[in-house]
Formats: sequence, structure tokens, C-alpha cells
Amino acid sequence: MHIPLHILRIIDLGSEKTSKEVFHNKHEAFTEEAFNTPGMLPDRYVFVLTNLCNLKCGFCYQKKNSKKDAMNAEEWINLAKQLPSYARVTFTGGEPFVFPSFKDVFSYVAERFNCNIISNGILLTEEKIDYILSFPNFKVLSLSIDDVGNAIRGVTPAQWGHLKKMMKYFTKKRDAINPDCILDVKTLVLDENAEDIFKIYKYFVEELNVDTHVFQFLKGSSIQHADSMFEFKDLLKKSPSSIYKKFDIIKEQLELVRQYNVRKGKVSFIHPKVDSLVSENTLSNIDLLNNPDHVKELYLPCKFPWSSVHINCDGTLFPCLAVSMGNVKKSPLSDIINSEEFYEFRELIRREGTIAACNRCGWLRPNQVNLNNPEVYS
Repeated sequence: MHIPLHILRIIDLGSEKTSKEVFHNKHEAFTEEAFNTPGMLPDRYVFVLTNLCNLKCGFCYQKKNSKKDAMNAEEWINLAKQLPSYARVTFTGGEPFVFPSFKDVFSYVAERFNCNIISNGILLTEEKIDYILSFPNFKVLSLSIDDVGNAIRGVTPAQWGHLKKMMKYFTKKRDAINPDCILDVKTLVLDENAEDIFKIYKYFVEELNVDTHVFQFLKGSSIQHADSMFEFKDLLKKSPSSIYKKFDIIKEQLELVRQYNVRKGKVSFIHPKVDSLVSENTLSNIDLLNNPDHVKELYLPCKFPWSSVHINCDGTLFPCLAVSMGNVKKSPLSDIINSEEFYEFRELIRREGTIAACNRCGWLRPNQVNLNNPEVYS
């Protein structure tokens, strides 16, 4: 198959995986080590710089209430000073470019750690792109776009025109400044865009030279990655996920994506990672993503709370599920990671494997043995 030069730069040809996928594999290996090593600090830190956003997406789970106790640049940098040398930081929000001191925090982190940004891209400028690409440690710009024009997120035609221009500028400058950096698109899979999934994918690959594309399914619990905290007891409450009315169409469209990837040597992912969109094999586990309830026997035990944490804009630290483990403005990072609260949470996950609040979480991995057992999965 023909692979364009800009893709060759980010693909390990021995394993046919992008550097993004290589990171995920390293992260999963680290997760196993951290799971078996008491006191080990995580390697992935999500900095929720702000819960404010310049868009108002109807499906967004963030409350977007302005917080008087939001962290300032000095406090974020103080947190960054406590990260282990092997850390990787994701900047997100809300919209991270809304944060007034973005440059101050980004520069401190990017000079020391690998990092990436998740954004809607509307506030990108040529100056911002030049700046972030000037740091070799900057690895991924991931843009949240759900259709051609991003009208689903309320983007105006003028904003869309600007965003397309910035994406083209990014890839051009990336090739000259930081060729290892990846331009990624995250598309939320919805009934509203079900018929257009393959068309959306081809457009971003062929017209805007996107390197990787993630098709992200709606989460199954409001506790996942929220900007307001829940009680520990809420973790075990049943949390039915929404059902896709056009799931058969979604499956057909994603199968077209997989076939296209195999023919063209392109790279995309399903989130949660229940199937591969770069495999020669047809999709076989995707029906898992339209179950209303979480059946833990169908998934491998989760170990990611040992390797990944979020820090909310007010300093609250939480794992994948929004239950406070402590506040980085009040306690050192290592004290929170090794606190009684975090120990209790991790022991619950260690004991149960996954719980009700894990419903359709992006970290879920299918248990192929049980999936192939008709007594468990029918």
C-alpha cells in the first residue's frame, strides 16, 4: 500500500503503528508496572486548565460554571514541578486556549515533558501554532470536530473557514518545524452524524491531511471526567448509557473506514478500543458499544487508575472517575497519590475489575475469552 511521506514520519513501520499508538502501548506497559509497584506516581496527567469554553455543545457534560478558586499559572507550574521525569501532560478544558496564562503553563511543561493539546481549534492562530510547534516535546494536537463544518458543535461558517485554514497551516508548519507532531481529529459518534462517518473521515484525511482520527462513542456515566465531583458511593450506582438508534448504520460506516485504512495505509481508532480500524479483520466487538448497561465480565480488569490522573481547574485531583482524591493546592502530589482516599478507590477497582461507573469508558478493553463464551455473552 502507498503511505505518504508525512505519515512515514509518524509510523513505526515495524509495527505499523503511529507514535500516538506507540505512546498508548508504552502507557499500557507502564500501567502494568504501576499496578504492581506501590507508591509509583502515574505517567499521564490531564491538566484541565479551565472548565470554560467558547462553544456550547448540547452533549457536553461540563457545567462550565466560572470558579473563583480556579488555579492560576503559578499554581499549575508548581504542580508541574512535582511531576516525575517520565510524565506526559495533556492540556484540555473546557477549551484550553481560553485559559489566560496558557503560554506560561504550556512553555514550562513543554520544555520538560512530552505533551499534547485537546482543543476545538477555533482560537488557533498562526502565531499560536508557530509557538506550540517550536517545542519538540509537543506531540499531538487533537481537534474535536464532529462533522464537515462542525455545525453539530455550533461552529459558524466563518469559524469553520478559519479552522480549515489553521489546520492546513498547522500541517505545513509541522512538516518544517516539528515533523514528529501529529494532527489528530476526535469525532464524537452520534445519531446525527451516523450516515456521514465515512464521508467525514475521507474529508479530513484527503482534504486536510489529518494524520490520525478517533471515533469516540458517548460515555456511559456522567461521573467520567466531569468538572464537578461526585460521592464515592455514586461509583457503584447503575448508570445506563444512551442507546444509538442508528447503530447499524454506524457499524456499516466504521467498517467502510476500516476497509479504507487497509487499502490506503491510513490510521484511525475506535474509543473505547473494542475493535481495530487498521486490522485486516472485520469489526467483531463493536456491538459492545451499544449496550445500555455495563457487564464487567465482558471487559478486562482496569488498571489505568494507577497510571493516569486528572487535575481539575480548581486543583481537585481525581482518577478517570470524578471523585476527589485531594487538592494539589493544599497537598503535595505524591501525598494525594498515596492517600487513603486513593488507596480505597484503587482497591475497589482492583477487587471488582470494573464497576458500574465505568460504563463505556474509553479505557475499557474487551475480554475476548468471555466474549467468545456464549454463556457469558449472548
